[in-house]
Amino acid sequence: MDSRYQKAVLNIINMQKEIIGPLALDMAKRVGAIKIENGVVEITGEPKEVLHKLVKEYEVLFGALSVKVSRDSIKDVGLSPEELPEILR
Repeated sequence: MDSRYQKAVLNIINMQKEIIGPLALDMAKRVGAIKIENGVVEITGEPKEVLHKLVKEYEVLFGALSVKVSRDSIKDVGLSPEELPEILR
C-alpha cells in the first residue's frame, strides 16, 4: 500500500476532527474500507476510491466546506492530481 494514501486519509480525518470532534472518526469508519488502530491507517480496496468515499461522507453532512478542508489537508502528501479522486483535485 502506498503510504501517501494512508497519510492522506489520516490527514483528512485529523483535520475534520479539529472541526467536528470525535464524530469525524465515526464517519470515517462508515466508509468501511478504512481501519485505524493506534494512529495507523489501513486501507482495503482501491485507495483513490476510498479517498472519494471518505470525502463524500463528510460532504453529505457538512457540504462544500468539508471538501475544501479535505483538499487543504492533503496538499503535502505528494499525490499528483491523477492519483486523486476528482473531488480532491
